[in-house]
Parts: sequence; structure tokens; C-alpha cells
Amino acid sequence: MSDSKPSIYVFGWPSHVGGADTKLAHLIPLLHQHCHLTIVPNERRHFQDKFWTRFLSNHGVRYAMFDDLPPRLEGYALSMSNQCFFTHRIAHRAKERGLAVVWSSEMMWHHEGELEAVQAGILDKVLYTSELQKAALEPGYGSIPGFITGNYIEPGQFPFLDRRRPEFTIGRLSRAAPEKYPEDFPVFYEALELPETRFRVMAWDDRLARKFRWHRFDQRWDLLKAEQEPQVKFLQSLDLFVYPLGHNFVESWGRSTVEAMLTGAIPLVPPGHHLEQLVVHGETGFICADFMDYRTHAHRLLIDFQLRARMSKACREHAENRLCNRDQHLEAWLAVFRS
Repeated sequence: MSDSKPSIYVFGWPSHVGGADTKLAHLIPLLHQHCHLTIVPNERRHFQDKFWTRFLSNHGVRYAMFDDLPPRLEGYALSMSNQCFFTHRIAHRAKERGLAVVWSSEMMWHHEGELEAVQAGILDKVLYTSELQKAALEPGYGSIPGFITGNYIEPGQFPFLDRRRPEFTIGRLSRAAPEKYPEDFPVFYEALELPETRFRVMAWDDRLARKFRWHRFDQRWDLLKAEQEPQVKFLQSLDLFVYPLGHNFVESWGRSTVEAMLTGAIPLVPPGHHLEQLVVHGETGFICADFMDYRTHAHRLLIDFQLRARMSKACREHAENRLCNRDQHLEAWLAVFRS
């Protein structure tokens, strides 16, 4: 490999669950031929996960605990929404050992210890997923250089499925964060009054069960734990990706929405989020200003199969060629490590 390739130590671990960890799983195939990558997990137990150690080895990517690396390092320390990066002073130690520190919150808020690290001069560069997130976080970073890198999703990992089946299905996939769900979530789906429709949700956990313990989920509902089904199979089971969000939550990008679009599930999403930049209203989904918008568009798509089929294909084409353009994402990432 050429010595001109940057050395990047990524503090995290790939996974099929969680936005930042899933993002890393897609970044590795994108970057591995252009960078020297070393994955540094928070805990040694991750090395027992043979799926991911094989994945890393197959891409020529090293993995090691931080304490097992040489005392002096050159290159970059990259961390994305790693809760331990500041609280365990990993960022501080990376800086002391010679690495330039690159941080991405991935959220619409600053993590514990993050702004203290900014004040201490630990961060060299910051990354944003979107202009919306940048507007929210940039004031806290002062003059630290920032780059918008978005979210790369490998289209081949989410194949399109031509949906021709008798049962109409709507649903959503997100991390199991109660704040991501509106207070009336189960009634919201049921009040759409879509006849003979199945409701599917993944990932569901005890926190969500407690939040919605007032509701009786009947036989129409599938409440699946994280990874209870393969993510692709779950998204392919949906005709519509109906994604209302909690009133105190702002989506900084919308990874699961694009994954759904790649498979052909049509998104119905709220305004006021980066989702507005992902969905072309009326062509690859609908931006729904209120409940009646959700209801109107869902009924229209239920009744009009030709419209549904046409928009489903448009979702795939737009997500694959515009939102997940490999060359554009690669260029955005390499620009971070060139300057």
C-alpha cells in the first residue's frame, strides 16, 4: 500500500445495530482501499465476535486495543458517537500519543465531556451528518474545522424487492429510543384506518414497552427486538416506512429511511428534520405536515398499486444514485484527511 494513504484509528466497533456502529460497518468497505484502517474497540470482548473479526480481516483492516498499540502513533483518531471517547479520556490519550482527533457527534446534541474536550484543545476536526446538524452543533466548536460527511450506505446491502403480496404492511425501524416515538405512537398507526394492514416495528425493547404500556397491541402488531429479523428482510416486509417522530427529537440524517428506500419501502416522514433532504415529496415518498397528511397519502398508496409500484422503484433509484453515490461519499471522507 502507498505511504500516501492516511492512517486512521477508528475508536468504535462495527455492528448491525446502532446508527454510528452501522455507519462504521459501511464506511470500512468504502475507505479500506484508500486508508490504513485500525479499529480500536472500547472493550476486548468484541474480539470474540467472529463475524466482525472476519469482516475486518477480509477487508485488510487491523483491529487492536488502544493499550496494545505503539506508544507513539501518527495519523488520525476518528470516533463517531462513542460514549466512552470523552468520559474515559480516550480522546485525550489519543492526542497525547500523537494522533489528530476527529470527532462526529452523529446526534443533535453534544455528548458528555465533549465541550470540555473542545475547551482543552483536544479536537482537531469535527464532522457533521447534515447542514441541519451543523447549525445546531457548530457554535459549540468555535473555530475547529468542520466537514459534512453525511451517511454512506452500501446499496448492495439493501436489495430492492418488487412487492406483490396480498397483505399491506407499514412499519418503522430505529434504535430503541423512547424519544424517537411520538407519545401517541400505536394509536397513530391504528388511526390511519388502513384496512387489513399489518404493523411491524423493530427494534422494540423494555423501555418502549413501558412507555406504551397503556396500549393493547392486538394481532395486527409485530413488535420485534433488535436483530430479531435480518434488517434487510424486515425492511423488505414493509410497503410503507411510516416514521412519525417524538416532539422533542430531531433527526440529524435518517439512515433507516434511506435503507428502507433502497429496498423499495416508500417513506412517509415529518417535516423539520434532515429527512426533508432525503425524500422528494410526491416522487420518492411524502413529507407529512400533520396526521391527516399521513392518512391521505397512506390510503392513496394502499389503493393505487400502480402508483405504489412506481414510487417504490423511484425510491430505489434515488437512494442508490443520489443519496448513496459511492464516489461522492468517498470524496467527502477523503477531504477530511487531506487538509
